[in-house]
Amino acid sequence: MFNFDKIIRNIQKPITYLGGEINCFHPDTENSEIKFALGYPDLYEVGMSNLGVRILYHILNNLDGVACERFFAPGYDLENILRKTDTPFFTLESRRPLKEFDIIGFSISSELNYTNLINLLSLSKIPLHSVERDESDPIILAGGNCSFHPEPLSDFIDLWIVGEAEEAIVELIEAYRNLKGLKRFDVIKSLTEIKGVYAPMFYSAMADETLIPITNRVPDVIQRRVIIDFENSIFPTRWIVPSCDIIHDRISLEIMRGCPQNCLFCQGGFCWRPVRKKSSKKVIELGLETYRNTGYEEISLLSFSSADHPEIEKIVGGLVEKTSDFNVAISFPSLRIDSFSFYLANKISQVRRTGLTFAPETGQSLRKHIGKNILDEKLLVLAEEAKKSGWRQMKLYFMIGLPCETERTIVEIEELIDKISRIISVKCSFNTFIPKPHTPFQWEKFPEFEYYSQIKNRLKKRFSRNRFVHIKFHPYEMSKIECFLSRGNRKLGSVIEDVWKSGGKMENWSEGFVFDRWAVSMGKNQLDFLDYLGELPSICNRWKHILASLQFEKLEKMKKDFYENFRRDTLISD
Repeated sequence: MFNFDKIIRNIQKPITYLGGEINCFHPDTENSEIKFALGYPDLYEVGMSNLGVRILYHILNNLDGVACERFFAPGYDLENILRKTDTPFFTLESRRPLKEFDIIGFSISSELNYTNLINLLSLSKIPLHSVERDESDPIILAGGNCSFHPEPLSDFIDLWIVGEAEEAIVELIEAYRNLKGLKRFDVIKSLTEIKGVYAPMFYSAMADETLIPITNRVPDVIQRRVIIDFENSIFPTRWIVPSCDIIHDRISLEIMRGCPQNCLFCQGGFCWRPVRKKSSKKVIELGLETYRNTGYEEISLLSFSSADHPEIEKIVGGLVEKTSDFNVAISFPSLRIDSFSFYLANKISQVRRTGLTFAPETGQSLRKHIGKNILDEKLLVLAEEAKKSGWRQMKLYFMIGLPCETERTIVEIEELIDKISRIISVKCSFNTFIPKPHTPFQWEKFPEFEYYSQIKNRLKKRFSRNRFVHIKFHPYEMSKIECFLSRGNRKLGSVIEDVWKSGGKMENWSEGFVFDRWAVSMGKNQLDFLDYLGELPSICNRWKHILASLQFEKLEKMKKDFYENFRRDTLISD
């Protein structure tokens, strides 16, 4: 019989399964009215870095009669033991099997975690497919970034919350409280009456990919949930302090939601609209309270574009003033050059330098047309100032394969990197452009491997002897699968399941990702990558039932304006 205490010493990182961290909840799950298991389909170190999981964990455990426990994907060693002993997977707090909970909620941020989700259902001895589950099985709920293109997981998920879940999850729990005990089918159907809740089982895909309801009482269009009063939205100042290092081991203090910019490639900028901000007073209060509850030595000001917050200098100044005696660092995940005040860099460096990170994305001539109207000159001036002030390095993010990228674009990228490296050491990270749903570039094609390889080899050769330049490329094939899943339809459910059956899991990690599994599975299911990665004029039908951001006509107009403005500018320049 499985005995966790006996095998704990044989697990590589036992501390990630022990629970009991500072500020975690200890719910009375045994006697609770509603048992909720909340998880992230990746390792503890990744899942505990997810702000959404922390927020929902706090909200759910503060609802009357609700006990919420956490779970994360197990490492290979624990999984092998579970399968060998035929033991169902369990939660962190009480080690209760997931299958004994009423609702299992997944926060899904990456398409490459889809096989992990299926693996967790299998480990928990829960039927993989919605249609196979009976009255004894939990309701499988999902949300997060992937809720805006949910169709590839339609076979496996009972309910989605599309958009921001803080208010929707409370409404769902209250509705479920009154429905508990009814037939599973009727419970799921009734929960779709909540705005933003989508049950794939009640929709059928037409030949043109459009989804239509197959029963009454479910909405034709799923309207995403949006928190209007962001100022007073829940933030877990009772911040859990993990007992081991995690990916983002700091306080992630969300100061703004949505993005004031219109970068045409950015799904986050469109799907999380409108822009909402917390006041400087509120941010400072939350930051100080969270610090007092944790003792963390770094506070990261989290948003898509933190330096665009109208009170960012007040926020930084206030936090530095209140925490400088305790050597607390203030950091930004990334910054826009055009909205970045070097005053801020020097202000936060009074405590401890945490690095300067910017995302120019591409060459200057193309940059201004994709929504980043940033001049190279400003970045060079910033590099000079950083050097004078004692900063040792800058990190830059670029993309390969954006629409209208030309030889001129690549030359401009090379020249920018070269000029900065003459001033300060620079780390450059290159990702492949992914045409994401709900953006003006959603209809574009994914860059071909030959082009990617050509640019990659060119850049590596160009800077191979420059010791002040370090270049890193995100694996092309991982981006390819991410793209194909984010643009996918219901046919991909069988592909994902076959990849999992052939050993696919932990694919967000380079050591776990095997592209050949996907290629074989696509062939087995008689599907072609090009149908998902090429230019797709009618792709919008695949998620037309989700009202995620702008109307499609507006997105098409933004795309048209991009091409017209770029061509006109190119003709004038030439």
